[in-house]
Amino acid sequence: MAVIATLSKGYDLDYIWRQVDHDPTKDAASYYIQASETGGEPPGRWWGPGAKALGLESGTVVDREPYDLLFGERKAPDGTPLGRPPSSGRKAADIYAQLLAAEPHATAERKRELLPEATRQTRQSPLFFDLTLSLSKSISIFHASLGENARLAREAGDINGDQYWTALVEEVDAMIWQAVRAGFGYLQKEAGYTRTGSHNKRVNGRETGQWHEADLAVAYWLQHTSRDGDMQLHVHSQIAHVARTVTDGRWRAPDSLGYNEHVGAVAAITAQHLEEALARRFGVEWVARDDGHGFEIKGISGEMMRLFSSRRESITADLRARAARFEEQYGRAPSQRELAQLAQASNFATRAAKEKTLDVAQLHAGWADKLARTLGTTLASVAPSAWHASTDHASARDQPDRRDAARELELARAALGGHAGAAGEEHPGPAPT
Repeated sequence: MAVIATLSKGYDLDYIWRQVDHDPTKDAASYYIQASETGGEPPGRWWGPGAKALGLESGTVVDREPYDLLFGERKAPDGTPLGRPPSSGRKAADIYAQLLAAEPHATAERKRELLPEATRQTRQSPLFFDLTLSLSKSISIFHASLGENARLAREAGDINGDQYWTALVEEVDAMIWQAVRAGFGYLQKEAGYTRTGSHNKRVNGRETGQWHEADLAVAYWLQHTSRDGDMQLHVHSQIAHVARTVTDGRWRAPDSLGYNEHVGAVAAITAQHLEEALARRFGVEWVARDDGHGFEIKGISGEMMRLFSSRRESITADLRARAARFEEQYGRAPSQRELAQLAQASNFATRAAKEKTLDVAQLHAGWADKLARTLGTTLASVAPSAWHASTDHASARDQPDRRDAARELELARAALGGHAGAAGEEHPGPAPT
């Protein structure tokens, strides 16, 4: 599968904003190219019928003020209350003061970590649920390769080349958004509900409470890197913990317990749409992963993916140690469910905090250098090699005209250090649509 989904409760409103670049003029490729002092990731986008009911149209940029009102205070952009406000605010403040007293020399970064911890300790309802969709490593590398070509063209003053590769990055971004929206269309239909009445009482063996269809409000955030600084495309999908009940228009807490049942399906639908879009546009083929868990783009080796999977390697090493301790303590290997719980513990134990600002452009230069030094391959060559290997399977509609083919051949040769095609063959690439 090309997408992995995880669901977690969210309490920290500031975390996502520490990664966002506030420059409104950047194009899609610029997040790989231009240095940033305010964070290196794109702004968020609104989605969902609940957001639309608040005047937050799907696809529009998430601004801080309506974000804080909706997620932090459960209020509309005009300040109108939406159901019950988050509880335990005073208690959270008291716990936060106690945590600060215990760490009088805490840095500003540490204080930001203690604030959501105080919120969690109050046992209050979450401010949102974060359904994170992580794309496969080969897609992340393919995307980064397109960005690297845009960077090289821009550095060389090649305006046409810059426009060409930037357009391809934008196309892939659009595919990601379309795939994510398809997955969330399913979630809205299957898990967009609020509950009314008491669900603790039963009459004739049936609960007296009712479920009603409800409109969800979601803030999407496309990010390019893992916590360890590897290329890792993923989308944070923050689902507001308040939804508009369709029957009466009132805002209530959604039935979030239903989300878990559908997380896997959201990932599968997103993966299917993205895989089909990439295959249709670039002619890429999909092959089984080395470990048998899903598929990756043909032509991007397991060795290359492991090179940029330090986060996965850290989790795996920690999980092996936890599984060994479990077996030593209980005299048996952990079950699948127990192994999943251990994996979650490893995930949190090895999680490194992202810095206040993340310069993706600087990281990108490091990725290119790392790949060249370790495997002797240029990052710019990866995407052209992947679609060159599948040119015979691309539709005639996607083939460029002769001028585009000549430009692509020239660019591919430069990217490959004078060799066009994965096996030295000359193949034109797709033309931007």
